[in-house]
Amino acid sequence: MTRGEALACKPVKNLDIEETWTDHNKIILSYPLRLKPIFSDVAKKYGLWKEGRPPMKRLELDDMGTMVWGMIDGKNSVRKISAAFAEKYTVLPREAEVATASFLKDLGKRGLIAFSMK
Repeated sequence: MTRGEALACKPVKNLDIEETWTDHNKIILSYPLRLKPIFSDVAKKYGLWKEGRPPMKRLELDDMGTMVWGMIDGKNSVRKISAAFAEKYTVLPREAEVATASFLKDLGKRGLIAFSMK
């Protein structure tokens, strides 16, 4: 995938993610912990699953993460999100692209978002 193609991708939120706003206008994301099958069986055996749901992880976003998360709607491209990031935080466009792409990649690895090529 070229840089241009990557910047044209549109991140989409995982609908299983729970968003909670803090008193300081930041977001806490709660999401199911992904376990390998063998660990999943152990977790179930020892009652770590509540009401048939896997254990949950929490991720508190800082101001920058909250801003980026708020723009993820399946319509905004990585390019558009990074441009808004550059403008809001007064950084160079390339720095914003790198920071935004790195953050989105991390969210993708955690299973919090996916990317649409449309």
